[in-house]
Amino acid sequence: MATMKEVAAEAGVSLGTVSNVLNNHPSVTEESRKKVLEAVQRLKYRPNITARTLKTKASKSLGLLIPDITNPFYPEVARGAEDVAKRYGYSLFLCNNDRSIEKEREYINILIEKNVDGMILVKPSISSDEIQEIRKQCAVVLVDMYDAEIPGCDIINVDDRGGTLKAMDLLYESGHRRIAFISGLLESKSSRCRQEAYVEFLTRQHIPVDERLIKRGSYDWFSGYKCTTELLRGVDPPTAIFAANDLMALGAMKAARERQLVIPHQLSLVGFDDVDMASLCTPQLTTVRQPKYELGTMGAEALVEQMLAIEKKAAHQPETVVLDTDLIIRESVGYAKR
Repeated sequence: MATMKEVAAEAGVSLGTVSNVLNNHPSVTEESRKKVLEAVQRLKYRPNITARTLKTKASKSLGLLIPDITNPFYPEVARGAEDVAKRYGYSLFLCNNDRSIEKEREYINILIEKNVDGMILVKPSISSDEIQEIRKQCAVVLVDMYDAEIPGCDIINVDDRGGTLKAMDLLYESGHRRIAFISGLLESKSSRCRQEAYVEFLTRQHIPVDERLIKRGSYDWFSGYKCTTELLRGVDPPTAIFAANDLMALGAMKAARERQLVIPHQLSLVGFDDVDMASLCTPQLTTVRQPKYELGTMGAEALVEQMLAIEKKAAHQPETVVLDTDLIIRESVGYAKR
């Protein structure tokens, strides 16, 4: 890749002239401008964005790290963050880490090299110490982070416990007592929170917690399918299944259909997220709606506020915000047969 020095040599001008041309400075003569632009074209020179932003201390760019771009939950989060970023004049780098901590660290390093002004980390796997190191480079907002408060970081969460209790209460009021739970990856703090709320609800209703009814999924449809197949093969199968996300619930629906079980008459099913597919399947899926778009917009708004405080060298009081969930009742829950 050509350098600015090589462009200057090719055009027969100084480095300062090349810089002025690339930054549209009015002091450059038309002859010099033409020479530089022709040299840029011949050498296929691309300006080093990071180097250019060192002088201004602002790249007008943000980074958004998400765990899984194939999960329809996350594009809505990204859209919310992008809309806010665009409104404030920022571009947004979207990084998919595939739930890999190594890939997460790699993308963080790339974003730091690009001199981004701030990062939104969704379900971060890195340690609190690592997050503090990032904060020395740029502003940071955390989404879906249930650890103790990290100094200086705004945190945007969803009420996973409340959403789980709403779903369980619906199943309980529909007469279900053998309610199975398909968790997500327990490395995720929100997954653990939903499983804890499931156990809490059963305990509160004096229903024994049957470990055979708790299966560990991985947030994809196939794990929901596999877990449900195992549950339905049991001696005393559940009358209802609560899955920790909609993709696993859709996999559960497929497994039930293959066993000729009619939902909701023979098996009730509840998901979590309310992705578009939840209302397009048959029967339509009852689920807990997360404010996906709002997670993105609020994360980006908090990041912009934090960056403004840094720019003005003003004190920033970080906040932890917990967004409410809604129970969306559709067609997949029926009354348990006694």
